[in-house]
Amino acid sequence: MKIHPIPVVIAAGGLGTRVAGWSRMLPKEFRPVGGQPGLLHVLEEAVAGGVGRAVVVHHPYYAGFYAWPCHALSPDAHRRYQEAAGTRPIGPPPAAGLDVEFVAQRGRYADLTSVLNGSVHLRTGNLAFAFADNVDLTHSALATLLDQADPEHPAVLTAPFDAVGAAQHGVVVCSGAGPVRTMVGLVEKPGPVEAARLLNEHGSDNLRLLQGRGRTTPGLVHHFAATVRHAGRAEPKLSLAVAGYARNHVVQVVTADLMVDLGAPEPSAEAGVA
Repeated sequence: MKIHPIPVVIAAGGLGTRVAGWSRMLPKEFRPVGGQPGLLHVLEEAVAGGVGRAVVVHHPYYAGFYAWPCHALSPDAHRRYQEAAGTRPIGPPPAAGLDVEFVAQRGRYADLTSVLNGSVHLRTGNLAFAFADNVDLTHSALATLLDQADPEHPAVLTAPFDAVGAAQHGVVVCSGAGPVRTMVGLVEKPGPVEAARLLNEHGSDNLRLLQGRGRTTPGLVHHFAATVRHAGRAEPKLSLAVAGYARNHVVQVVTADLMVDLGAPEPSAEAGVA
């Protein structure tokens, strides 16, 4: 495993409006997947990716709830739990070796705002970002992105194109060959007709589904900030901001497997959540 000196910002600033029936009471990033909260999978993924520091930027609505992970992930929490429960050691502490901070989001709701808040808190534009509601059960997504991408350029993680899944993802149009491509365009959540047009025009090998992982540079973070300033009353979309930057700069495209979307109400997503 490579050790990556950059930190990761985990964007958890949403209110789960697609699943508002239950997310009013439980942040979607705490929805269980494989027997543990989705957020914990993301933190374990950061550890597996060789990252040593993570900042979770959460919505202020959930500020009281986040007192729990602050307590449960503190350095001696594992020992205190075993003493309180009278259990024998149950394995290593979750996300062991990762310095985790929790910061309430300031500004308008958007993943873009979360990433900017994290960048300001960390005082750097060189960072990785991960959407807390996108879970990789193999814990390999960040490692794949950071190991394959050139740190001189921003990068995004994608999954192979699927016409059905296109409606729930940004569809990246890329050029080049090999494991790392270059972004040349993006269509945000196209409908069936638009997805068919993209497939016919570019072919499936040049299309990818955007996943909730990426790496920034100071230049991209500066572009993010300008995007937010000029967004007006509209919600600034991180995917569209990255696509705008890619018009004049190299943005790398790394491909991995599709993730579990904790905020998706569709039955297919429900089936992947235990």
